[in-house]
Amino acid sequence: MIDERRRRVLRSVLMIAAALLAVALFGPRMCGTPLLAAGTAAPPFTTTRVDDGAPWTLQDLRGRPAVLFFWAAWCRACEAMMPGLAALAAERPGVRFVALHGDGQVPTGDLAARARRFPRLVVVEGGERFLGAYRVTTFPTTYVLDASGRICGGVAGRVSPDVVAALLDRCAP
Repeated sequence: MIDERRRRVLRSVLMIAAALLAVALFGPRMCGTPLLAAGTAAPPFTTTRVDDGAPWTLQDLRGRPAVLFFWAAWCRACEAMMPGLAALAAERPGVRFVALHGDGQVPTGDLAARARRFPRLVVVEGGERFLGAYRVTTFPTTYVLDASGRICGGVAGRVSPDVVAALLDRCAP
């Protein structure tokens, strides 16, 4: 009887230890890296607009709030968010909306065709070069910046335009 009890306790302890080991080893990969914190300076970047091939940098956003939308052409949630972001951009002409494409395998012409559907969004390519700096581990990921280039907030995954608008409202001076 005592041996059976010890076996059950030992089995329970081993199961708990195995679960803790699994969380320690795989938890960070499953949960992803947390987004950059509010108040953090946005990491600098240089990329290219798909409409005219002009260079585009973080400095181009200074002086106005901005929404950085990291997306990929194959991402259905990203495609679903774009019309709402374009509508929000129309409502807020003082805010820059930048769609940063994060998959370098899509031809510029294909991206330009998509950009023409959403003329209020500045669509840029080359975003894959700085996904790590912005801790983007999933598409879509959206950041809101204040006029000085500091992060007001960010969201990983599909969100409504109302969530982005709320982040912008929180960001206002």
